[in-house]
Amino acid sequence: MLKLPNMQGWKLYGWGAILGMTILSCSTLRQKSASPQGSVYPREVLSGYYYTEGVKNNITQGSSERSVALFLKALESDSTHAPSLFELANLSLQEPQEALKYSLKANALDTTNKWYRMQLGRLLVATQHFDSAFTLYRTLLQNDPANPENYRTLAALYDQRGEPEKALALLDSAELRVGIHPLLFEYKRQLLLNLKQYDRALRETQTMVETYPNDEENLVALAELYALFGKDSLATHYYDRAQGIDPNNPQTLASLNSFYKQRNDNVRFLETAAQLFRIKAFPLEPKLQFFEDLIDVPNYYRDNYIRLGALVSALVITYPNDPRTLKLYARHLMAGGSIEEALRFYKSHLNDSISDFNKELYYNVLEIEAYLKRPDSVARYASQALQHYPNDAELYLRKGSVESYYIENQELAEQDFKTALKYATSDSMRSVIYGLLGDTYHSMEDDKKSFKAYEKGIRIDTTNAVLFNNYAYFLSLRNEHLDKALTMVQTALRLSPNNPTYLDTYAWILYQMGRYEEARTPMRQAISLDRSNNKELYLHYGDILYKLKDHFMASFYWKKALELGVDPQEIDQRMKQIEKQ
Repeated sequence: MLKLPNMQGWKLYGWGAILGMTILSCSTLRQKSASPQGSVYPREVLSGYYYTEGVKNNITQGSSERSVALFLKALESDSTHAPSLFELANLSLQEPQEALKYSLKANALDTTNKWYRMQLGRLLVATQHFDSAFTLYRTLLQNDPANPENYRTLAALYDQRGEPEKALALLDSAELRVGIHPLLFEYKRQLLLNLKQYDRALRETQTMVETYPNDEENLVALAELYALFGKDSLATHYYDRAQGIDPNNPQTLASLNSFYKQRNDNVRFLETAAQLFRIKAFPLEPKLQFFEDLIDVPNYYRDNYIRLGALVSALVITYPNDPRTLKLYARHLMAGGSIEEALRFYKSHLNDSISDFNKELYYNVLEIEAYLKRPDSVARYASQALQHYPNDAELYLRKGSVESYYIENQELAEQDFKTALKYATSDSMRSVIYGLLGDTYHSMEDDKKSFKAYEKGIRIDTTNAVLFNNYAYFLSLRNEHLDKALTMVQTALRLSPNNPTYLDTYAWILYQMGRYEEARTPMRQAISLDRSNNKELYLHYGDILYKLKDHFMASFYWKKALELGVDPQEIDQRMKQIEKQ
């Protein structure tokens, strides 16, 4: 991939270039009034006035919108005013295509201006007009052979064209003209590595370190090369030199951290990570991702739980008011089995001023209290949350879910789901609530209300796969309207393919319809895709295999269901059926 040249400092180039252009306009207007409104001026004077005001406003006020307006006024007075087009391109860098239009016009009006051409070159690269950029930069290099940026960009364009050897040759020639330049050498070193010229990369990096002995970037680059060659003692030596200049340089620490990771030195790996976590100059996002990656390796996480706790604690100390770090700390506590401690941590932040996060804290508190089977605490914190957020549909939805699935108080759940419907702001949320109402009515053994709620939810949102599946499954339990149930679960699977729960429903409906051979395949798929060891899947598969007269495998899956917690009496009844055969 082509790495774009650094675009910082464009305006400085622009202001330097146009300084001479503005002198005439300024001297012409020095005796005039502050505004030309109401007077008749030559168009070149009027455009010069607006242009000068635009530049002045940009420098003193930093108001790009007003500067844009002034430059556009200059162009209204004189559509051929190239300096205004140049500055408009500078101010439009966030929209490179728009900036390119202005730059092309400026260059067409003045084909000899070096600054215009440099700007156009950068924009051609930014907009991926690489062939045009290549042609332009070759000309720029001929006209200005002492400019290292021209060499850097043209080398990158050679590389983009699949000619890295020519890019390297160009950078070699640049050293003869402008000497060893840090910007050029950084790219040259990368080219050497890409071309697997490791020995040369090492020699030239050593030369750079000798030339710039206090440059941390070169010291780290040399350390990385020695690490690549397996010379760890030399790598450590140059890392130490780099840290001696600045022990908290994020780039040095990040490279050193990677070095320790590759060497499986967990102690130093996590120590350098903790240093990085305490540096605010190092962005939070990669820190969070770093921790997420470690959490995804359960064995590593378990073996290094205490050290990882120090990491996440460093984050909370460094970013005490960022919801993401607080969530991560609570997640860490939960992963270590410290549920009560996590709950206390959540509660300690309930009065924080971060409103959105504060609401989420209440959700978490409710769920943990419900998981711990504390209905009184659930009621208490739910009431407290509703005092702060009385019209929050999701809060009622979560409260109702806790009451339905954890406390199993379906009457309270029904009330909260109905209240959530009043405050729901989208059809997708209303559909979810109707689905939860359907589940609740099923638990209350009122299938008439349950099916009515499902049908309302499906009418509102035809993409809610959960509704289709649950409706189909509960119809199959009643062993009625099986054709309708089959159509519904097939819709669920179209919306969410390879979902083990939906595959189980599909197989079970086929079973209820007596289509045992067809049921075998989706049931086998459900078990292979399931990651939760769902006991119902094994029970159902055993039932299907029994109907197919595969008694040995049926007993195997029933026993597996028993191990996972199915009622022993259910398994005993099934096993007796085999004994009677």
